[in-house]
Amino acid sequence: MLIFSKGASLPVSTRRVKRMRTLLISASGSDHSSLNAEIVEELFRESTSLRALDVSQVSLPTEILRNIKKLVHLRYLNLRFPKIVKLPETLCELYNLEKLDISYCFNLKELPEGIGKLINMKHLLNRGTNSLRYMPVGIGRLTGLRTLGEFRVSAGGDVDGRKACRLESLKNLEHLQVCGIRRLGDVSDVGEAKRLELDKKKYLSCLRLRFDKKKEGGERRKNEDDQLLLEALRPPLDLKELEIQFNRGNTVFPSWMTSLTNLKSLGLSLCENCEQLPPLGKLPSLEQLFISYMSSVKRVGDEFLGVESDRHDSSSSSLVIIAFPKLKSLRIEGLMELEEWDYGITRTGNTVINIMPHLSSLVIDSCYELKALPDHIHQTTTLKRLWILNCGPLGERYRTGEGEDWPNISHIPNIHIR
Repeated sequence: MLIFSKGASLPVSTRRVKRMRTLLISASGSDHSSLNAEIVEELFRESTSLRALDVSQVSLPTEILRNIKKLVHLRYLNLRFPKIVKLPETLCELYNLEKLDISYCFNLKELPEGIGKLINMKHLLNRGTNSLRYMPVGIGRLTGLRTLGEFRVSAGGDVDGRKACRLESLKNLEHLQVCGIRRLGDVSDVGEAKRLELDKKKYLSCLRLRFDKKKEGGERRKNEDDQLLLEALRPPLDLKELEIQFNRGNTVFPSWMTSLTNLKSLGLSLCENCEQLPPLGKLPSLEQLFISYMSSVKRVGDEFLGVESDRHDSSSSSLVIIAFPKLKSLRIEGLMELEEWDYGITRTGNTVINIMPHLSSLVIDSCYELKALPDHIHQTTTLKRLWILNCGPLGERYRTGEGEDWPNISHIPNIHIR
């Protein structure tokens, strides 16, 4: 790591700089704009063997960043600094670059038009680039890409006269393992999502879908449009992680969801029109479930388990069905209208229903109307952590040492009620 002070010369010998493979640049003190431009330019000129460069702790002016093209052997570049507004086109001359990290560059408005030249790029880490207006068309040429933090859907094919990459261009990225897609609310043609053929991306293990829009106003999409679009974004069956946000459909239960038998982590949030949680108890491999800010959900019941009662079952032998057979962690947050969480059936015919037998962590946060936890939470012996935060009546019911249901949870090792 090289630490620069204002007005200082190059802190190591030129000979040593030429041999460096990894470099982290940091500025002393709190003035991150104090780097001497001439020194940094000299450093870039002399660091001919550099493979990894991290300048995330300093603010480099665009004119200095332009000289980064001299680092022709660079494989990894970290530019995670919030003040960056634009990346220079010369960055696209780093033909050996494999990993570019611009995560949480909140002010970054555009990527270089020539980004398609970076044919060796494997990881584009750009989550949190909230000001990014569009993805340049060259993204579709990065066929070796494994990680695409956030793909921004453009409402039109052109942005300021420049060609924007369309959603279906991701079809060419056959090696994607991690992919986030934002502004799906701007997709007007469901056929574009179908042409993407997500289900054929056999290496895809993590998918994040956000149905937000670039701008509010204009013609409001129908709720059914979001449902159809979600249905069209069918992922591969081997998917391990899935997040769905801002979907305006009345349900977030596409037909393909229960086919994801290897899904381990699922997040559903900010789906304001969804009144009923999907039958997630059917997912055999689900270990982590996060449900947040589903403002229309008032009750969680049998439908959540995915188990149907069979009153005509006349067999004499008993059978055990497990709902959420591998779930370990459940967090429910911001369901401000949720009043009831209870199951009407724990037995159907001669079948006993076992609910969340491996649950070890439960967090309930900001569910102001919820009054009680379901019986299976009281009875479980696997629960190691129970947090009840900002829940009013629920917190009172389970208040440490005093609440009426405190005896039902007092055996849990880690309890936090606030």
